[in-house]
Amino acid sequence: MSGNQPWNQPGANAAYPSQANNGTYNAATSNIPPVPTNVPLPGGMQPQQNGAATPAKPHKSKTRMIVIIAAVVVVLTAAAAGGFYYYSSNSHNSAVSQYGKAVNNLADAKSDLKTAIKRANSDTEDIHKGQVKDPDLFGDYQKTLKTARKLSDAKAADTIADTSSASTKDLKQATQSLNNLIGKVNGSASSMSKVAKKLVDSKSDADDVLKPIEREVAAAEKQKKANDEEAANSGIDMTQIKRGDYSSLDGTWTNPGGAWMNISNGQLTPQNPFSGTTPPYTLRECGGLDSQCMSYGDIPSTEDQLVQGGAYQYNEDSPSVQEILIVAQKNSALNDVAPSSYTTIPDPTDQSKDRIIPIWIGTNQGQTPFCSDSGCAYYRSGGGEASDASKQKLKSKVNAANDDIAKMDDAWEEEAKANFQCRVDVVNGAQKTCSAIGDSDKGKDNSGKSGDTKASTYVEPSSGSSLTPTSVSVSNPENRDSNHQAVSFSR
Repeated sequence: MSGNQPWNQPGANAAYPSQANNGTYNAATSNIPPVPTNVPLPGGMQPQQNGAATPAKPHKSKTRMIVIIAAVVVVLTAAAAGGFYYYSSNSHNSAVSQYGKAVNNLADAKSDLKTAIKRANSDTEDIHKGQVKDPDLFGDYQKTLKTARKLSDAKAADTIADTSSASTKDLKQATQSLNNLIGKVNGSASSMSKVAKKLVDSKSDADDVLKPIEREVAAAEKQKKANDEEAANSGIDMTQIKRGDYSSLDGTWTNPGGAWMNISNGQLTPQNPFSGTTPPYTLRECGGLDSQCMSYGDIPSTEDQLVQGGAYQYNEDSPSVQEILIVAQKNSALNDVAPSSYTTIPDPTDQSKDRIIPIWIGTNQGQTPFCSDSGCAYYRSGGGEASDASKQKLKSKVNAANDDIAKMDDAWEEEAKANFQCRVDVVNGAQKTCSAIGDSDKGKDNSGKSGDTKASTYVEPSSGSSLTPTSVSVSNPENRDSNHQAVSFSR
């Protein structure tokens, strides 16, 4: 190695470290950098502890890039959709379609409004101011009804007759006009239903007050009817008469010619008293032949003979005269008590009714058939009378009704009070008839003016009125429903 510098001499190749005497390198720490212990592995891999390798974490810059790209895609998609929607919504075809929908929706709304009006009128048709606790609701109902009727025939301010030639702007404007009207129509239908319900509820509240009084008045009317039927069906009681009780004869008796007599508590007052006598005449049982009775033949149990006490004349130079009454029950033939020497004639009276036949007897005079024609009989007007117990029941019920009526002092009760009182007066005979609540308002219009007290019935619009523009229709199935026919738009 002559001619070469020793390795450990100055000037030796610096690329090689100096060697120790034993032939090993003697690295000078001042000239050789330290070996790193955590040198990064390719691809971002790092050694794991205990000799195992760990997966590399995504690079932050790459993750950020992915997010940005995704966001851009979303924005571009939304922009494309928005642009398509904007184009579609502003296109002529879209405007035509929207207009057609509005036309059909208006028809639906008007149909619903008419249904609401009909239902409301059906619910309130028989309600009057005198039957509601809040009369102001009646005026509200009339106003709402008037508005609803107008809207049921109203047309939008803008309509399109030919959609093919109309501009998109005009179609949109007409659609908006239709939608505005639809809102009003729907609102009117809702209002119609609400105010009708309030009116019905107010009547229900009033009924809670009026029904107890109605029951009292109706009870008096029912008892009066029962008493009238009892009186009409009550016949003369021959057993009572023979005992001297003449109450079953009470009433007014008239003959076909119009002559009358009145019997009350055994006292008879004739239309024309006997000359020289003063009625009433007291009834008593006829005592036989010696008492001038018509005793020829057998008197059947369905008849009796009575004398009118006081209806008697006596003159020494002429026969005495007394008035005799033949009383005959209904459904029995009149027994002719004339002497056998005279011809007996068939009973000319109405056998279906109780009757009284007045006759006179002249002493020492011959007898003739005492009833030769139907005019001889008197029949009771309206039948007899009800029993005292039935009369007392009626009086009690009338008093109860009057007590309740007297307590009605609220303003809204005025009409009902007058009606109740009139009905009780009819029961007592003070009135003949009464008009029902609201009858005084028949014939008035139903425009809601002051004084109108009955809910009016809805009148259908004439067949010539149009709910929608007649020349506009839609063929698109989505613009068709079960209530409207599909029709075609010109494109």
